[in-house]
Amino acid sequence: MINHEKETIEIVETPKKNLPKPYLLTRIAASFLDFLLACLLFVGFEAALYFTIFEPLGYHQLMGESQAVLQDSHLYVLDDDSGLLTITEAYDESLSPEENYDVPLTFYYTNDVRAIADNRLARYHNSKLVSGYFVEESEGVFVRADGADDAEVKTFFAGAYDDAVTFLETDPVYLNGVEKTFYIVIFTSLFSATLGMAIIFLLIPLLMKNGQTPFKLVFKLCLADARDDTRVKKGQVAIRFVILLLFNIWVPILLFARFSYFTLIPVFISIVLMSLTKTFSGPHDYVARTYIVSNRDIVIPEGSTPKELNQ
Repeated sequence: MINHEKETIEIVETPKKNLPKPYLLTRIAASFLDFLLACLLFVGFEAALYFTIFEPLGYHQLMGESQAVLQDSHLYVLDDDSGLLTITEAYDESLSPEENYDVPLTFYYTNDVRAIADNRLARYHNSKLVSGYFVEESEGVFVRADGADDAEVKTFFAGAYDDAVTFLETDPVYLNGVEKTFYIVIFTSLFSATLGMAIIFLLIPLLMKNGQTPFKLVFKLCLADARDDTRVKKGQVAIRFVILLLFNIWVPILLFARFSYFTLIPVFISIVLMSLTKTFSGPHDYVARTYIVSNRDIVIPEGSTPKELNQ
C-alpha cells in the first residue's frame, strides 16, 4: 500500500491592533498641532483669495451696498475704531433717551421708502401713546408724560429701536449683500480649508513610508493597517483623509451656514470616540480601517502572508 503524504495548510490568524499604542494625550497633542498647522495654511490661502478673487466676485461692492443701507438709515453710529455700532452699543449717557433714540427713529421712518409705504411712523407714534410715557402736545410732537422716568423711557425706546432694526434688516439691498457675501466667505473657506488639510493630512502622509503627518513624525507616531497590523496602504490614507475632511471640516462649516448651534457636533463625536475606544480611533480611522501606533522602537512590516505548514 502506498501511503500518500497529506498536506494541510494552516492559516495562522494575523494579529489585529496589537502594535504599541501611544498615550491618548500624545495622540491628541499631535493631532491638535497638525490641525493648527492646517489652520495656518488655511489663513494664508484665504488671505490670498481675499486679495485676488473677492473683488471679481463682487464681495467688496456687495459689502459696501449693505453698509450704505445701514448708514443711510441713521440707525447706526459710525465709530472710527469699531465700524458701525448700534445705538444701544454707542449709547451716550450724557444725552437723554429721546436724544439717543427718538431723533434717528423719526428720521428713518420719515425718509425710508419702505418705512413710508408700511406706515411705520404712524405706528411708532401710536406706540408712544399706548406706552403711557408720552403725551401728544401737537400733531406728531410728543413730550414725556409726568412721572415717566429715564429708565422706563429708555426701555421703551430700546424696544422701538430693535423693531426698527428688524424692519431695516429686511431691506432687499441689505439682504442681497449680506447673503451673497456670506456665501462667498463660506465657499472660499471650504476651498482654503480643503487645500490646507490636503497638504497636511493627505499629501505629506502619502509621501511618508508610514502615513505620518508632520507632528506624528515629531511624536514618533504613525498609521497602521488595523486589519493585519501591517504598514498602512496609500488607499487607506486617501480614504482616511476624505472622511476626516468631510466629517471634521465640510460638515461643520456647512452646518454653520445653516444651523450654527450644531457646528461642533461632528468634532465632538470624533473626540468622544478617540477618548473612549481602545485604539483612540476616530470615525476616519474606522472607515479607513487604520489606527495610530507608536513606532518609537518598532518597524512595521509591509505585509503579512499566511504560513504554510506541511504535515
